[in-house]
Amino acid sequence: MLFINELGSRISLICLFILPALASAHHGIGGQFDRDAMIELRGEITKMFWRNPHVRISLSTLNEDGQAVVFEVEALSVSMLRQRGISDVFLNVGDEVTIAGNPSNRGRNEINLTNVLLPDGREVILGSSREPIWSNQALGLSGPYANNGGGDSSKPELGIFRVWSRTPGTSLFRNFDLDARVTDTAHQAALAFDPLKDNATAGECVEKSMPLVMANPYPREFIDQGQYILFRFEENDTVRTVHMGSDRSSANESVSPLGYSVGRWEGDTLVVTTTKVFKGQFTRGISLSESLEIVERFTPSDDGSRLDLSMTLTDPAAFAEPMVLEQQWSYLPNVTVEPYECAEG
Repeated sequence: MLFINELGSRISLICLFILPALASAHHGIGGQFDRDAMIELRGEITKMFWRNPHVRISLSTLNEDGQAVVFEVEALSVSMLRQRGISDVFLNVGDEVTIAGNPSNRGRNEINLTNVLLPDGREVILGSSREPIWSNQALGLSGPYANNGGGDSSKPELGIFRVWSRTPGTSLFRNFDLDARVTDTAHQAALAFDPLKDNATAGECVEKSMPLVMANPYPREFIDQGQYILFRFEENDTVRTVHMGSDRSSANESVSPLGYSVGRWEGDTLVVTTTKVFKGQFTRGISLSESLEIVERFTPSDDGSRLDLSMTLTDPAAFAEPMVLEQQWSYLPNVTVEPYECAEG
């Protein structure tokens, strides 16, 4: 168990030293951690929990008064770390490591982990950061979540039916315009939203409803079953069913979190209309009504390297006009949809 101490020129006091943020944070940390600050500390790993939805470790160190302090440290999911070639072989209970990450914005001994300096001097990136801190190179910079070079174009014949990985730098809600697109009621709900208290998706082992389920960053696969197309997501092992054919109707269907989806082809574009969504989840605390209609257009590029998603949401209770969201996905041949094996705690 070690003091928080001098690390090169970065920490000069035996205390927690707040640094400017070195990288943007991933999708889940805004409600718990201060993305505009970073701390570094050194200590001993006393516990490790290597499961989705987040890898967690307990780190024991000594504060400036020489008292033992335990920090609960949270990293990315096992799924996302797997895509970077990172597994639990790099960390072990008893290791003395240096870590960096975003501190809790609730005054707790909690850190959103970005970087780890291992006992052998290697640096591992376990968060959404793309920048090494203590070395010129680091493990965890490879793989689809760090690849900005586009997808693979070797199998255009697969069309939409393959596993897709989210293209770095894209997000379904990135261009969401709160002021111009929502009703007054939804606007007020968004302004009153407190991510520390009101986050409906905090339980990440619970299946999300539409359209939020489409925003997750994990691999997903399109499977052709003739009268049906299955959307198979890695997150929470979720499966959406799209009913193909002009005779399909949701009229007699019950509401459900994923709704009832009907699909048709327009050339190579798969057009999916979803209704009957129960308690639809949007962002920033905005509730969606059962009048919600979602039209998705999935268009693969001619060479099969990219999939463009355009999603139009119509719900008079939430949106002053139809809301259009966009996202891109890339084809990376070595990526598969793995069991999620989620466990919170």
